[in-house]
Amino acid sequence: MIEWEGRQIPETFAEIVDPAHTVVIMHDIQNDNTGPDGVFARDNRRIDVTQIVGPIAAFLDTARSHGVRVMYTQYTNLPNLGTFTDPRIRENYAIARDPEQRWRLENSHYGSHGWQTVDELAPKPGETVIGKMRTDAFIGTPLEYLLRLYRIRTIIHTGLATEVGILPTAWHAANLGFFVVVPRDCVGPMIKEHHAEAMSLLSRLTLVRDSGEITAAWAERS
Repeated sequence: MIEWEGRQIPETFAEIVDPAHTVVIMHDIQNDNTGPDGVFARDNRRIDVTQIVGPIAAFLDTARSHGVRVMYTQYTNLPNLGTFTDPRIRENYAIARDPEQRWRLENSHYGSHGWQTVDELAPKPGETVIGKMRTDAFIGTPLEYLLRLYRIRTIIHTGLATEVGILPTAWHAANLGFFVVVPRDCVGPMIKEHHAEAMSLLSRLTLVRDSGEITAAWAERS
């Protein structure tokens, strides 16, 4: 631990991911974007999470067993494209005004089955779920307030998508002064071709590790 001007600052990786001040956030693996009966599947753009669901489930269980707080984000829309920004309406205007195609944009409605996290990764009773209307999970949500309330210093990001929600949220977290960790085997992209570039940026902004390195650090401290 570094002593600096009356502050104690984590120095080693084990200190950074200390369960006492660490949260794991599971991002946006929801029925509408990854499930077989979701809107994305019907629109032939279902996100493939087969390679990461198992590692994430195991990682979350290990986190819970070490007393690490687990939180969730769920991308959230309202009916009638009520949460779409002006630029997004402009971008999708041809589809939005076409009654035959508009369903392609209507997904992840708050409280619906499509909005829920998939069963394999579902939150446990009492775990916090944050509905977010922007890809950055800090915008318009109580996330920062809750993290400060729980005395969190380190955020571990898992889930979707590296180039959509995880990158801006991790960047925002780093700017707010949190340590940020990304287990490379527990995150995935929305579009595969963008994953490597997103991970390259995340490697500059955060501590990118294998999940096994994180769980080993927890085992070491316990």
